[in-house]
Amino acid sequence: MDAVVRSVPPGQAAKPAGQGRGPFLLGPRGLGTSAARIVWNARPEHHSTSVPLSSRPPVVPGLPVRRTAPVPSSPPAATTSSTALGVSLYCPGPVRVDEPLGAEVNERLLAWVQRVGIFPGRLDAVRACNYGRYAMLIHPDCDDPDRLLLAAQCMAALFAVDDYYCDDERTGSDTALVGNRLTLAQTALDPAYLVGGWGHQEQLEEALASDPVLVALRSYIDRVAGFATPAQVGRVRHETVAMFVAMNGEAGWRTTQTTPAVWEYLAARQVNSFLPCMTLIDVISGYELPATLYSHPPVRRATMLAASASIILNDLYSMNKEAEPGIGDGGLPDVIAAERGCTPREAVQLSAAYHDELVRAFEAARSELTATIPSPELWRYLTGLHAWLGGNHEWHATTGRYATATGDRST
Repeated sequence: MDAVVRSVPPGQAAKPAGQGRGPFLLGPRGLGTSAARIVWNARPEHHSTSVPLSSRPPVVPGLPVRRTAPVPSSPPAATTSSTALGVSLYCPGPVRVDEPLGAEVNERLLAWVQRVGIFPGRLDAVRACNYGRYAMLIHPDCDDPDRLLLAAQCMAALFAVDDYYCDDERTGSDTALVGNRLTLAQTALDPAYLVGGWGHQEQLEEALASDPVLVALRSYIDRVAGFATPAQVGRVRHETVAMFVAMNGEAGWRTTQTTPAVWEYLAARQVNSFLPCMTLIDVISGYELPATLYSHPPVRRATMLAASASIILNDLYSMNKEAEPGIGDGGLPDVIAAERGCTPREAVQLSAAYHDELVRAFEAARSELTATIPSPELWRYLTGLHAWLGGNHEWHATTGRYATATGDRST
């Protein structure tokens, strides 16, 4: 997920209530739902940048609610100054900051990391990354540490793929092996069924059990299946494997020592983003966004805008770490600088401006979708995406993952 481009309660989730005509749920069905259908007739006011949380749809019976601080009456979107980057970013603020909850999730994650064997000898570094706090920040409508652990496991497992397979030569990554390793990683998520008495299945199982990264991926997807419907599990697999494809493509740029065009980089980065982690929004919150809505082109566009914003922010915060020897350096600022011949600081400012445009485009898309599609699951999902962006920014600004001694490359 980090840039790798060089400059040359457990159980199945609740089913959606009722079945609507056409591709969308047109309202709940069954006893006790007529009042909810009446409420849906009031369309939220359209805003060009964001929809106030006070105009969100009412809480739907049977869906879990947050039990911590009340939801603010206005969206947390604001232009915030980032002293770490020396630029201002337009991004939501975190909806919920519960440090004890984040710490509890982080300790549970550390126990899991030790059990599956990823990041050997680097437990203190993993603790400083604070993926448990990350999970707490990006899923503010869930207070169950066991469910939040799933989000933290997703982060740890995918960052392990990034570090050990793609990005960090100090931990054994090798661009010549990226394709082979990611192919096997796909099998860890989506089992291969090898028939016959040839011993191939046993050999595959031995390979999957011998690599801690693959053990972590299998453990993670097994936990997803414990909380999600089969359709949700399939969605998580699909988005994660798509990210593996984009990671392999980026490895090709490194192997050939070429710099992609900015448009080419942005297209690949949309997929090699936090999208696989965002697919857990409804899973962790205990409901299901129907596949017809998740794949509906305007909803897909809103999701991908949010995913792109999340990873361009990552490019900005990770650029110092990426400049260290042995790590895939750069990201969008380096690609822009190479294409435009501008200074590093100008490239950072242009990258920040692009990030801001993505966030505003997402907020406009969210507003339009909320005003036109009467689905409480969709409204909740879009609100979850908005909160995800705020939590993502807060984590990047505070995590130990990007703390370096290299100084500020934006000057």
